[in-house]
Amino acid sequence: MEKPNTQWMLKVKLIKLDTGALDPKKKNKWNVNDSLTVSIEPHGTVNMLKQRIALIVMAHPKHQIISTPEGEVLDDCTKLEEVKGLCDGGQIDVSVEVPKEPEAPPVEISDDEGLAKDPDSEAALPELPDKELMSKELSDADMDKQGDLKQQAQDALEDGKLDEAVAKFTEAMMLGSVSAMMLAKRAEMLMKQKRYKAAAADASAALELNPDSAKAYRVRGKARRLLGDYEGSSTDLSQAQKIDYDDGVADLHTWVHKRVEKMKLKAKQDAKKAEAEEASKATGGYAAS
Repeated sequence: MEKPNTQWMLKVKLIKLDTGALDPKKKNKWNVNDSLTVSIEPHGTVNMLKQRIALIVMAHPKHQIISTPEGEVLDDCTKLEEVKGLCDGGQIDVSVEVPKEPEAPPVEISDDEGLAKDPDSEAALPELPDKELMSKELSDADMDKQGDLKQQAQDALEDGKLDEAVAKFTEAMMLGSVSAMMLAKRAEMLMKQKRYKAAAADASAALELNPDSAKAYRVRGKARRLLGDYEGSSTDLSQAQKIDYDDGVADLHTWVHKRVEKMKLKAKQDAKKAEAEEASKATGGYAAS
């Protein structure tokens, strides 16, 4: 008795070929309306057929849509022998395309009630020693004086006397030998005074002395968030967490990062909307066909 043929030879027609779905590392010779022949068992599934097509056309199975010549899209789990009208020598159509990403809903960005109310009305930046004074070596007497002023500043801070604390600390800094830690410390005091521009300036000065100061990045990140510079804040807090992770700013870091991403997405959506409106005006109010 003649053994039944255990392989079908199917004609696969390329009805759509999106080059973006092809492996860029492999040379592709196929074009739309080309046909290829695939050998496969009748009990094989549509997904198995996709895998064999992938080896020939260099297109991942997830980028393939298999259908009958009549346009019926076939499920991956369907066995070929179960497809109505399909037999050995029959035709199957394949569309190779990158699925469109679902369009995100319009982004709404809520008002940030935590912003500084009127940053432009801040008091002038506190005195900052120049580079020469910052690097000045102190005499023993000046070192003792600086230490005493720093202690007075700390005592005033603990008593809630912020103005006095900043004044005493600034006096200590103006003696010279200023470190990044001292600048970051005063920046923290300025944050308590709600002088966010000044705090950011001190933190930036600290980072010029020590680019790896997590405290300076952290303070500047907080200040920038309150000044509405969300992208700068996100960058600073990311760097601070990378250098020295702090649970205390983790939630703020996450919030700022998400807000930046939403702002970027909204900007893209607004640009796309504006482009569509311009195109509509150019065509007299009708969408281009």
